Amino acid sequence: MRSLLGWVVAVVMVALAACSTPASPPTLEPTATLPPTATMTPAPTATPTPTPTATPIPPARLELRWPEVVSVPAPVPIEVLLEPPPGGSLDAEITATVMDPGAQVYATFELTEREGNLYRSPEPLQLPFDPLPGAWWFYVQVSAPVPVVGDGALFFHIEPIENRDLTEVLRPGTTIEIPVEFDEVIAQGDIWAGGRVWRYGEGEMALWWVPGPTKDFTDSNALVVLEATYDAHGQRDTAPSPLEVMSIEWQGRPGFEFSETWPEPEGGPGRAWVIQGSDYWVYVLRVRGVGTPDIPMLHERIAETFAFVEASD
Repeated sequence: MRSLLGWVVAVVMVALAACSTPASPPTLEPTATLPPTATMTPAPTATPTPTPTATPIPPARLELRWPEVVSVPAPVPIEVLLEPPPGGSLDAEITATVMDPGAQVYATFELTEREGNLYRSPEPLQLPFDPLPGAWWFYVQVSAPVPVVGDGALFFHIEPIENRDLTEVLRPGTTIEIPVEFDEVIAQGDIWAGGRVWRYGEGEMALWWVPGPTKDFTDSNALVVLEATYDAHGQRDTAPSPLEVMSIEWQGRPGFEFSETWPEPEGGPGRAWVIQGSDYWVYVLRVRGVGTPDIPMLHERIAETFAFVEASD
């Protein structure tokens, strides 16, 4: 009985199992899908372009040419040396300036003459006959297509002027400053009537004196005295030609100025002043160029030092 009951239970269980609907599997909630994260692509790094290095321009080198001793009688050549860069050539404009101890411009020069790398002014520096004491300044300015190195300025001092002692030579009551560098080439006469001639470089200075007329001093009187001085030069036969004459005063004393042309071989222009002093003596003061077309400026400045002074007892 018990076996039958067990079988029946088993059959019933199988039947129930066959008739029952199988359980559905659990439904899973869909999981939200996250959007893909954007991947940052790094920007390409720019490769720096190397900056080209400028090729240095070699400089030109400046060198001033200047004498060790500067004196009034000796004109100073204005010249500088400008060496171009190695293997190159150079054209430059150069200006030179001289300033006195008072910081005033005394002279300016354009260095327009050129010989190789040497630049030169056509005219030298002629210093004043009575220069200011102290340090003078010489400097140059260079305009060039390349850099310029080197000292472009210097200071200099002017040697004191030493003049000849003419106290025993000239007429009492007259004076003139003749530097010792001037050579005496003619010496004639005495204090009563005579003269001296000095030369330096390409110029000549002369001073003559003779008793003059006590009446009116005329250009005819002056011409007679002037022509008498030509004999002293041995040039009566080939005498200079007085070209023009004008009336002047020299320290309030009457006189005449003559322009001259002296013949070759030592010819050149001349200026002569024929002046009558208060003692009626007549003085012939002359400057001239010797073998040159110009009268040296130095000689003209020295002529300006001729003066009448109080005669010492």
